[in-house]
Amino acid sequence: MVKRLLIAGIIMLLISLPCGIAKEVTSSGDRYFDDGRLDEAIREYEKLLGKNKKQPEIYFKLGNAYCKKGNLEKALEAFNLATQFKPDYADAYQRLSEVSMQIGVPEDELRVCLKKVQKDPNNADSHLQLGLIYYKRNLFDEARREYETAIGLDPRKAEAYFNLGVLYQDFNTHDKAAEMYKKAIEVSPNYDKAHFNLGISYYQMGRVEEAVSAYKRVIEINPKYAEAYVNLGIACFVKGLYSDALEALKKALSQCSNIAKIHYYLGNVYHKMHKTDEAIVEYKKAVEFNPRLVAPHFNLGVIYLKEKMVDQAIKEFTNVIVLDHDYADAYQKRSKAYELKGDRVNAQSDYNSYQHAKSAFARIYKEENVSSYYEGSSPDK
Repeated sequence: MVKRLLIAGIIMLLISLPCGIAKEVTSSGDRYFDDGRLDEAIREYEKLLGKNKKQPEIYFKLGNAYCKKGNLEKALEAFNLATQFKPDYADAYQRLSEVSMQIGVPEDELRVCLKKVQKDPNNADSHLQLGLIYYKRNLFDEARREYETAIGLDPRKAEAYFNLGVLYQDFNTHDKAAEMYKKAIEVSPNYDKAHFNLGISYYQMGRVEEAVSAYKRVIEINPKYAEAYVNLGIACFVKGLYSDALEALKKALSQCSNIAKIHYYLGNVYHKMHKTDEAIVEYKKAVEFNPRLVAPHFNLGVIYLKEKMVDQAIKEFTNVIVLDHDYADAYQKRSKAYELKGDRVNAQSDYNSYQHAKSAFARIYKEENVSSYYEGSSPDK
């Protein structure tokens, strides 16, 4: 508990802390503290916090009272809260550090890295590492600041450009992400990860042909980059280059760990090529490797429904609904299957469920869209 509280406070520490001290908040608790009447002082400070919890100076004084009383864990908690409500509270950070050393709480990686940066603020690698730590803790503004600082100190720092690109990509700013990946590649032309992520950015921006080129470049640099073959196959599929898509996806099968996903995409390609038997084989393999995948079950149902194989279609759409009971299209398709079977009661029931799911969740998935691949939610038990 103490370690967790310490970490929660430390992650808000900024590189440069202002020297100013917050204006004193006086109360009867201060007089009790000066007189050595610590229990009364603690009660008074806690009364003030009961009225308004966002008072960092009171938490600081409470921490000092607990510290003087010998209750270091409570002191640590109070100093931590002071820094949470006032992230630039230098005195609170100092006391937090002192108390943590007294009770033997180990320093976390953020504090260690902060010390390195403070000791040598012109070290680009230290800022890059600090940015990575901030990123892992979802402190994205701080991470961006550190990556940019690293680049300012060393414009040849390819990894800093790459990580900044990842940050932009996380927020769907794909044009800026692509710009950063290209800068990383300028510095390090054979940076395979940068080429790969550049391909993703191009794909997300609808620049599919450029995405294909990026993935091909990845494979030139690193022929064992399995996900590059997968994404190349998907991009070729979108462009209508079905033979190229099959070739890339089949190469991925021997290298990629997510075999189920690749069989699903192969099924999509065959389905689009009107090779129904081959598509069925691939979709079945996908659910064989991972029965929780929704999309291949759905696409199998679509094929069976089209072929008037009603019972098989109902089975597959039922699998979809078990995995994701809000999947509106599955109800609609199963309704049609029941209608073909002459079961009007279940057909009407499923149609009602379709209307409800459609209006409540607006989750209508396209049967053959590669982006519809996902793992379903856990079935109800």
